[in-house]
Amino acid sequence: MRLSKVKCVVAGVVGLSAMGVAGEAFAAGFQLREQSAEYLGNAFAGSAASASSPATVWYNPAGMTLLHGHQIAGTLSWIAPKASFTGSGTRPFGGLSTGSKNGGDAIDDAMVGSTFAMYDFSNDLKFGVAVVSPFGLRSSYSADWTGRYQGLASAVTAINVNPNVAYRVNSNLSIGGGVQVQWFEADLTGAMDQAAICYAQTGNAALCSAGYAGKDGWLRVKGSNIGFGYNFGLLYEFSPQTRVGLTYRSAIRYDLKGDVTTTGALASLYRPNGAIHADFTSPATATASVYHEIDDKWAVMADAQWTQWSAFKDLNVYYDSTGALVTGTHEGWRDTWFFSLGANYKWTKGHTIHVGAAYDMSAVKTADLRTPRIPESDRYWLSAGYTWEFSEKLRFTAAYAHLFAPEVSVADATASGGTLTGKYNGSADIFSTSFVYKF
Repeated sequence: MRLSKVKCVVAGVVGLSAMGVAGEAFAAGFQLREQSAEYLGNAFAGSAASASSPATVWYNPAGMTLLHGHQIAGTLSWIAPKASFTGSGTRPFGGLSTGSKNGGDAIDDAMVGSTFAMYDFSNDLKFGVAVVSPFGLRSSYSADWTGRYQGLASAVTAINVNPNVAYRVNSNLSIGGGVQVQWFEADLTGAMDQAAICYAQTGNAALCSAGYAGKDGWLRVKGSNIGFGYNFGLLYEFSPQTRVGLTYRSAIRYDLKGDVTTTGALASLYRPNGAIHADFTSPATATASVYHEIDDKWAVMADAQWTQWSAFKDLNVYYDSTGALVTGTHEGWRDTWFFSLGANYKWTKGHTIHVGAAYDMSAVKTADLRTPRIPESDRYWLSAGYTWEFSEKLRFTAAYAHLFAPEVSVADATASGGTLTGKYNGSADIFSTSFVYKF
């Protein structure tokens, strides 16, 4: 009987994985938080202490000891961000304008999926697995927009498979931990000013203007790799109504491998096609959460999360054959904090309302470090959700969040890309649904 239930849990995870895990970021950096509709409804307050669904496998594996029975869960979130640029740019050669097209809404809408399964071995020992997309980015601009030399299309995809185990040490303390296997891919494109390349090589302004003005080249860099990490957490129950959770998720290092593809006669000579590599480290995170049930109807929760975005200092891509630099960007990001408060109200049996608010700190400190690929700003969250317990074995949740992003400035200037100066205005709407099924 036990073996058959294990097979059901595994089959559930495999089936749910088809829901997809590619996503779009609108948290700090290109981090994705939207792994659970229930937690989204609370703006992720209490994420490491609530332990209300199998999503706790990801948010704090120690929380599995509060769950009973074999369970699977899945979440789909539609993220609809907006980021609009107003400003101007100059070409790296001659200081001429790059045009007046501001690129429209640069950040693409996308679907994010996550899946979870938990095997209830005993009251004190649980096993679980999470398949999520913790990082993602989709941005694109028209080929003739004013900042095309700073960036055109950007795509980042991460898929994390995270098996975990949890154990109840005593009536108050539970611990949990697991390993991370994460596939990471980056795909970046940008325009190349062939007139500027010509001038850098020949110093003949008249020749270069006549031969290459208005004839951009294009460069695309794509690389991927699999990295490994770990995570652990603890849950301490002061009483059946009050508990705190602490969790840590390690950084993961990658040696991205891929290719550079260049089009345009002069651009191809300047940056020939070939195999490339780049080092990248996804950030570590640490979370502290508290959850408290005031009575049989009301519960309140809070969250504080630290993300080590300072690990993202530079993004340099090199040729495998020569070690020469293909392209390089100084990022200079800083560590960030995310703070949230939330509440649940059980207005009748089987029906719960979730609300929450949060502050999400930007990883970019100054305008000269902000780029059109990731037009970073602080974010303020307001969210709400509703959970319907259809039966003892099945429940559904729907949630919505709106993110406000204050206007921020960009002053991106490089020798090869010219200048881009202006402002970004942004916001985002997130719609999420999830289910939990108990065997």
